[in-house]
Amino acid sequence: MHTRQYVAQTRAHGHGGYLSPLLKIVLAWLAAAALAIGHHLFNASLNGRIVPTTGSRLHGIQSQAGASAIGTTFAFLVSALLGVSAGTAFLQCAWRLVRQRSFTVAGLDALWSSPHNPLAFLSIDFWKTGRGLVVIATLSWAFPLVVTFAPGTLGVETQINTASEECVVQTYDLELSTALHEELGNALQSYTQPSVLANRTVAATLFGGQPFSPTSPCSGNCSYLLSVNAPSFSCSPGVQNSSTLTWISTSIHTPLYVADTFDASPSLNPYLGWDFVGHYADYSAFIPVSTGDTIPQGINFTCIAYNSTYHLNYTFLGSIPHVSIDQIVRDKPASQISPPTTAGENSTFNENSGTHSAWFNATTNTYALVSSMYNYIIGNATMEESIESAKFVFAPPTLSVTQTNLVSSVNSNGDIGWADVPSAVESLLQNITLSLLTVDPSQTTNTNCSSTNLVPHFAYNARRLWLVYGLGLGLSMLCAIVGIVALFQNEFGATGSFSDFLAATRNAELNDLDLGKHVRLRYGPLKNGGGRYAFAQPENLGGNRPVPWHGNVDVGEEETVFLPESLYAGVVR
Repeated sequence: MHTRQYVAQTRAHGHGGYLSPLLKIVLAWLAAAALAIGHHLFNASLNGRIVPTTGSRLHGIQSQAGASAIGTTFAFLVSALLGVSAGTAFLQCAWRLVRQRSFTVAGLDALWSSPHNPLAFLSIDFWKTGRGLVVIATLSWAFPLVVTFAPGTLGVETQINTASEECVVQTYDLELSTALHEELGNALQSYTQPSVLANRTVAATLFGGQPFSPTSPCSGNCSYLLSVNAPSFSCSPGVQNSSTLTWISTSIHTPLYVADTFDASPSLNPYLGWDFVGHYADYSAFIPVSTGDTIPQGINFTCIAYNSTYHLNYTFLGSIPHVSIDQIVRDKPASQISPPTTAGENSTFNENSGTHSAWFNATTNTYALVSSMYNYIIGNATMEESIESAKFVFAPPTLSVTQTNLVSSVNSNGDIGWADVPSAVESLLQNITLSLLTVDPSQTTNTNCSSTNLVPHFAYNARRLWLVYGLGLGLSMLCAIVGIVALFQNEFGATGSFSDFLAATRNAELNDLDLGKHVRLRYGPLKNGGGRYAFAQPENLGGNRPVPWHGNVDVGEEETVFLPESLYAGVVR
């Protein structure tokens, strides 16, 4: 009996049954929830993983581009299904409302087009008569925002990965090489002068203003510590041997620069002139700059050469090096380096061998480096003037202090300003030592390298994903509940198909009306329609209605509206 009543009822309406829209509302929502869970599981599986490089075999779904594409697809499908569920619920509520309220034609246009036409919200009649549906239609416009925010919950963060391993780095052991000095065969005192390698290393470092660049032992970023024995200077203001500072000049002015070698302590090895004293004065227009004295005096300084141990810190950012000197431990003045007591009278050669001893190599190489440096910084630079001109004269011609970091400014007008010369001289020899560590690829040592690489990792914000999906699913569920209630109150299953509107507008009385925008229509049983439902003016409705399909309602009993009236509160019927 109920089945026959239901069929008669749906035929009267001209619409389909309950099942299709009900399944559409429920299954679309459940599918959206399942895809949201799938999106969460996909993101969670990538969280913390290293992002593959472009050339990797994993370049695909686990790459940044692939993960973004899949995440966007998940979000799009969830958004679409939420829209289907809420849109179907909207249709049930819309048909329910047009049975309860009369709308103008303009209001009906706005009502049916509101889910896909934002201009529909400009209709005043839509707002006055269908306020509850305005809310549902507005929510349907919010679901596409899921595609905007959900994919962004899986991003890429750069993490620092540090690993420690043994690596081979360049060094220079002064005891193992004779490459820095020239010799006279097997003579007892065989040193003659610095070698070409020593002169080239010293000159390039002095005139370049910085040490040679070392080669990274790592493929990426890394750092390591290295200790080497090499000479260093300890320089200070003042002079220990004033008789050394002599110069010849026709000028009465203090010289621009003068320096000469001496030994602060009597040398205990075959070499003399380890240390040096110097004097410098700033000049402006070939005239010494006064420092407050009546007669400019200039500044004296003394540098003592030491046998030292350098503690170095190498850091490479890719192939870009940075070398810092953590500490220089000075052992003893170079002039006090004496032969080992076990070497006997002949410390130049190893016992019963024609090869030089480690002590000889280290001492001679150290002296060669210092001597090569002295070729460019020892001498006199004085001002020579005549009636017509003035100029600086450098003796010997190799004196090149004004072309190094010892000066802070220089020009052809006779203006020369000096840097902090004692500190600058110390830095010159330190830079030469750093350059020396790169000149012989055959000299290497093993050390511990810390490799530091910036590695991109996937980072997943699950809380934000579920905030986005939770709002979408929650609002869609609210729409679905209201729509399902309206579905059972409608006595039919409504869709937005053409056949629904065709059936709802099969009313001959509409043919005689001028369907302007302000004509009010309502959906209901026609007075002379034999129980058939259609849109008509309110005064033409009220015919015999089909039996409502409720198992506990008798034939002819007045239908009770189940949809909450608060949804349409304040609307004038």
